[in-house]
Amino acid sequence: MTVQTAELGACVDRVEQHFHGLLAELESMRRILVDLFDRGPVDSAVARTAIEPTVRAFLGTADIVGAGYVAARDALSDTPLYLAWWQGDDQHLLAEADAPGTNDPLDYTRHPWFRTPERTGEPHVTGPYVDFVCTDEYVMTSTAPVVSQGRMVGVVGADTLVETLEKLLLPTLRAAGATVVNDLGRTVVSADPHLATGSLLDLTAYPEVIGCARLPLSVLRP
Repeated sequence: MTVQTAELGACVDRVEQHFHGLLAELESMRRILVDLFDRGPVDSAVARTAIEPTVRAFLGTADIVGAGYVAARDALSDTPLYLAWWQGDDQHLLAEADAPGTNDPLDYTRHPWFRTPERTGEPHVTGPYVDFVCTDEYVMTSTAPVVSQGRMVGVVGADTLVETLEKLLLPTLRAAGATVVNDLGRTVVSADPHLATGSLLDLTAYPEVIGCARLPLSVLRP
């Protein structure tokens, strides 16, 4: 293995460490909710109370800005849509959300971070995108489906600010001159100051592209 290849591999390891660590924490939340739904109808207060201690501990120990449970439509007995989601330094609860520019309830079930786990039955990492629901900043959202008795009753998830990822990843990326992209070729974080978050790249133009295990992310360099 050449020094350059080892440097690129170190970047992949760092990306996997962060996101696989988040998905492992989400598994704990998922199990709590599956057990709850398997026992019968669940309302928003019960779901919120069940996961709140785990989510607050998660927020206090991980490099994330928000986390929680997002209900599938009509999964809860008392409300069609609901977010048991805590965010920010004060860990405030976001229970409902309005669509940007309106006062209408937001149908988050159309978003990729919800639809992809629903379609595949597998965890997913979505982004980068501007999160108009929670932070109004570029984020990466890790989500995993919560399935009870054959039905997806929502997702558990965690948001990482791209700004946070820059702090975590840039030292390693700079050593390799590397860039992290998503499966669509959009830049997440780059050692190249000319590549802004969201920039679209032609992956076929890069001689070195290494995928991150079980993540829709790759690390590349010229």
